[in-house]
Amino acid sequence: MNEYKIDQLQNSIKGSRNKSSKPKIKGFGYQVLGFGSGGGAKTYDADYLIIAGGGSAGSASGGGGAGGYRSSYGSCAAACGVAKITFGAGCYTIDIGAGASGSTGHGALGSDGNICGTGINFSSSGGGNAGAPGGSGAGTGYHGGAAGAGNKGGYSPVEGFAGGAGSPSHGKPGGGGGASAVGVGGPGAGGAGLTSGITGSCVTRGGGGGGFSSSPASPQPGGAGGGGNGAPGPGGSSGTSGSANTGGGGGDGGPTLGSGGNGGSGIIVVRFPGCACVSVAPGTNSVAACVGPSNDKVATFTVDGTLTVA
Repeated sequence: MNEYKIDQLQNSIKGSRNKSSKPKIKGFGYQVLGFGSGGGAKTYDADYLIIAGGGSAGSASGGGGAGGYRSSYGSCAAACGVAKITFGAGCYTIDIGAGASGSTGHGALGSDGNICGTGINFSSSGGGNAGAPGGSGAGTGYHGGAAGAGNKGGYSPVEGFAGGAGSPSHGKPGGGGGASAVGVGGPGAGGAGLTSGITGSCVTRGGGGGGFSSSPASPQPGGAGGGGNGAPGPGGSSGTSGSANTGGGGGDGGPTLGSGGNGGSGIIVVRFPGCACVSVAPGTNSVAACVGPSNDKVATFTVDGTLTVA
């Protein structure tokens, strides 16, 4: 009996010595997976201004419509509940929207503006021509008829307004629609654009093109914001082009083979928080830092390019 108890005690002591005195580390895989837990890819909510290319005009066919105007920046956008765009890290393709070429015929539609990348495909519609719809619609010619409707993309708030109808009784074309107003009926001025301070300076863009006027003393002006002026009478003079990077509509040409003005090219502006790391290409485009009281960074595209967010 005594020998059994002694052996049992010795075996117990030996067993305890064989066990490691170091604490066991379990869940190595958990430690790896847990490293950096709670983090994630950075995202940035950014304001934007996207203006598409303006529509061009032809020969007494009506003023070209301005390119579609969409923005999240400013008190009006905030009041309408317009959301910012959320960007993650990556490379985004930027198409500013080309202005259409004027002609002695009926002109052409402006090209759409677009921001495209992972999870983002955001557009505005090119301006209308010769009574066609667009971001803003075009005016109609001296033969009359319904003017082109605005807001071709069906957005809310609207991206632009209708053109003005021509007057067949007087042979006077209407003006193209603008970002904030319809074009005037024949003989018609272009509709006015909108003013934005997204770059840190207030600039008006998105004016419609003016219609042809039979009076040499009273050419119809393009809308404020880059719209081209309509040609003065009596015949074959040309309308002026919409201003570059405003999306302005082209001015209407005279009826005796007068050429209409080109539509203005569009522009895309993206305003990031100051902590964002952004770059643009090519070098014609730009990034401005320390804009406004929040020291935001503003990427401005005046030609097609790429936006990189890190």
